[in-house]
Amino acid sequence: MEGGTVVFSGLRAAPRIEAKISEKKPDGTFGKTVPVAMETLIGRENCGLSYPQDILLSPRHASIAVREGRLVLKDLNSQNGSYIRQRQDTELIPGDVFLLGRELFRFVTQSLDESPIKEPSEGTMVWSAPKLQKGPLTAKLEHVKLNGEVVAEFKLDKPETTLGRTTGDLVFKDDPYMSGTHARIVAQPGRFLLQDLRSRNGVYRRVRTEIELADGDEFFMGEQLFHVDLKKVG
Repeated sequence: MEGGTVVFSGLRAAPRIEAKISEKKPDGTFGKTVPVAMETLIGRENCGLSYPQDILLSPRHASIAVREGRLVLKDLNSQNGSYIRQRQDTELIPGDVFLLGRELFRFVTQSLDESPIKEPSEGTMVWSAPKLQKGPLTAKLEHVKLNGEVVAEFKLDKPETTLGRTTGDLVFKDDPYMSGTHARIVAQPGRFLLQDLRSRNGVYRRVRTEIELADGDEFFMGEQLFHVDLKKVG
């Protein structure tokens, strides 16, 4: 550095990575492993990873690709979605869909300070002070089917709401894939956090469009579960 100016040392290339995904079986063992380079399609027909017998998959369901040193999973507007296992507490965004055991939920909110816009008086708009921070929220969970049909609704009106098979505020005793105490939603000022309570089968969140994958991530679509192995090279 000379006179406060950083000396230019040339353009930096994106880091190189080696990536592969492996099929993960229900017993925890691994099936076929596929290296990922530019792009690999996953679906029911004519894909790099094709599963013709999986009726929950769309013909071209999703793609996984290395892009500028990152491994990216992209859902291709599939019918039933692609899901990634949550590895840390995550803020819920309105419209988020997540899976606990075999139960699907959609998160919905409304700001308590939302009110109808006042009609202008004699053509003059009524001025109101700008909102500098999020106001309080009211939220609910919609228990939904794969097609989006709402089965039940649950208000999230407590500081914490716990979900599980045997214990919690919301209990789903007929789901053998759900842990006794599986997950919790924590209300904080202006937001809600989804926490996995060390459940056996995890919490899976639906990918809205695309998401960057990290080493050790797991994702599924249809009835296919995959594990990610990723390392930087060079």
